Amino acid sequence: MKKTSRMNFTNSILRGGIFLLMLSTTTISCDLFRKAETSKVPKKNTPKDDKTANVPNTGKVLVDTIRWRTDPNAKPPVTSSGQPPVVNTNPNSGNPNTGGNTGATFTPEALTLAVLLPFDSDKYVDGKNPPKSQFALDFYAGVKMALDSLSKQPMNLTVNVVDSRTDFNATAGRYEVSKANAILGPIERNDIPPAIAYSSRNNIPVISPYFPTGDIEGANPNFIQVKPSLKTHCFNIVQHIKSYHPDAQVVVAARSKENEIARFAFFDEAEKALSASKFEDWRIDDETNFNVDPYIDRSGRTTVFIIPSWNEAFVSGFLKRLNASPRRGQVVVYGMPQWIDFTALNTLYSSLNVNISSSTFIDGNAPEVQYFRSKFLGKYKKLPNSDAFLGYDCMLYFGKLMAQYGKNFPQYINSEQQSMLHTKFYFNPVYRNVPVGEDPNANISKVENSYVNILKFEGGAFRMGN
Repeated sequence: MKKTSRMNFTNSILRGGIFLLMLSTTTISCDLFRKAETSKVPKKNTPKDDKTANVPNTGKVLVDTIRWRTDPNAKPPVTSSGQPPVVNTNPNSGNPNTGGNTGATFTPEALTLAVLLPFDSDKYVDGKNPPKSQFALDFYAGVKMALDSLSKQPMNLTVNVVDSRTDFNATAGRYEVSKANAILGPIERNDIPPAIAYSSRNNIPVISPYFPTGDIEGANPNFIQVKPSLKTHCFNIVQHIKSYHPDAQVVVAARSKENEIARFAFFDEAEKALSASKFEDWRIDDETNFNVDPYIDRSGRTTVFIIPSWNEAFVSGFLKRLNASPRRGQVVVYGMPQWIDFTALNTLYSSLNVNISSSTFIDGNAPEVQYFRSKFLGKYKKLPNSDAFLGYDCMLYFGKLMAQYGKNFPQYINSEQQSMLHTKFYFNPVYRNVPVGEDPNANISKVENSYVNILKFEGGAFRMGN
């Protein structure tokens, strides 16, 4: 088995160097939610000059192509352990594209995947990466790690990695994208609406790895959302409260601002779906002058506060008032994913039993995480960040799905629930409201990962709770 690349990379690109594509043909052996409103946007690592690269900026949109071909007469490739992998020769082992001839050799369907990442190679100046390209490089590093694993399995896959330059409409017209059986990306917020339209118009699966969307107009079972939506976060919070605090008094507190008040509806919908007790909605008109005491239960039972806000000043003020209340007693707080960046509030988190929802949880003690970090460090001389984990999990999961189910893999995705390195993938269709008598399957607005991690602050950090 060979891995063919139309362009040659240096591993230094993933240690801060530019995504430099040397235009040559080579053959080598196979081997999120918005940010918190008052928080600063995390700075990307300032890249160092890549002393090993000397390719000038050509101003072209560049593509890296990786292909696998399975030779039915060849011996299985030898893995790094020196043992041949197990080759599936059972045509009835869950693959709907094998023809059903018992005993026949499984020949994988030839498929093409386009991976769209905003490397911004046209902005490469004086040996330095464009400032916004580092997260794309980290994601791509994870993708390449997954491709190394997938290359040891029987499949017939061409992967085109395209510099999207944050312009989906222009990129979609390229041959490598327009002829793809599926698209992983884009990963820029502004590109999501045109990507949804493209997916619906062309009946092509588009896998959105980063930014979650809300409700989508129209039916589009081919749009796959990796990050759970805010509505899904709210649903999982209510589900967690019902499981672990079924008798608690629950108060949803938010500022009297349109965007925050609108979130009450998500909790109301979850309460009805889960048959949970009705929560009390508290609209705070003056966010600098309010009293939490009247909302804390006086009988001694637990009071749960849900604060669906990521305004750091408001969250800080609320928790300080709650911490100072003589009635605080048995108090539990649920917050949003952005709270993990509010490091100045860690002391308050410890004393108030704070939980947050999160689309990501990487357990540093898990053997599989430690193994990935070790392999990544050996390959790229740096530790993987969350972008690298996300790239790895997406490529590995969807690569396997495409190998097993072919180009119609979205039809089977809800039956393939898996634990990945950075979270779990529990994909389920999201339905629009349809008139009675109509087929609900014809009204799938999107497919979304419904799994949300509920993290509890313990021992100075957020960890997986009960």
